[in-house]
Amino acid sequence: MKRQVRKRPATRPQGTGAKNGFARLFSVVQKHLGLNVHRIHPRVWRRLYKPSANVRNCDGTCCSHGTTVSIAERDAILANRIIVAEFMTSWVRRHVPRWFNRRVAEDDDFTAGRALTTAVVDGMCVFYRKDGLCALQVAGDRRLGNPYAIKPSVCLLWPLCVHEKTLDVGVANYTGRRDCCAPMREGSRSILQVIIPDESLIRRMSRPANSRGGGPPAQSP
Repeated sequence: MKRQVRKRPATRPQGTGAKNGFARLFSVVQKHLGLNVHRIHPRVWRRLYKPSANVRNCDGTCCSHGTTVSIAERDAILANRIIVAEFMTSWVRRHVPRWFNRRVAEDDDFTAGRALTTAVVDGMCVFYRKDGLCALQVAGDRRLGNPYAIKPSVCLLWPLCVHEKTLDVGVANYTGRRDCCAPMREGSRSILQVIIPDESLIRRMSRPANSRGGGPPAQSP
């Protein structure tokens, strides 16, 4: 998930669990989202957001570049392609081969070890709906009993991201949406105050039936 490029020394989490459920969130990120993450970047604790910033103010601008999915997540979406297509509004909803870009790259930030990107159609992720919702989340909610069942981990975490096995602040500057998740050089809120960890998501993803596992990719024979 190559969403950020600045590199600074990373640290392991130490006694931060009381901060808005962040310890529970980090445990889910490590064990249940199909990710290979070992550390938390110090930037996570910095105040980089304006006072009104909140992900509840999202307008979908972050979906304009598509998203990154592991090959395991792609396969789960394709296995449910009939119900996914039912809730898509894109004109390619019946053209499944056009949902994903063809290039698959090695990416050890994912437990699956390889990843690719979703297609961008008419300036938005192919799964972005005309009503501003995500077709994958709507399909999961209405047909699979879990809105997060097939939603990519990159999207579940954003504006947090995983880069080089480190949980970090995603570079959302391109959205220009400082009332949502675009950081500033200096602000008054940390990303933890902006995202307000979703306890419902944490409980759902930690259930065995929903877990995608976690840890490093399996070594090739």
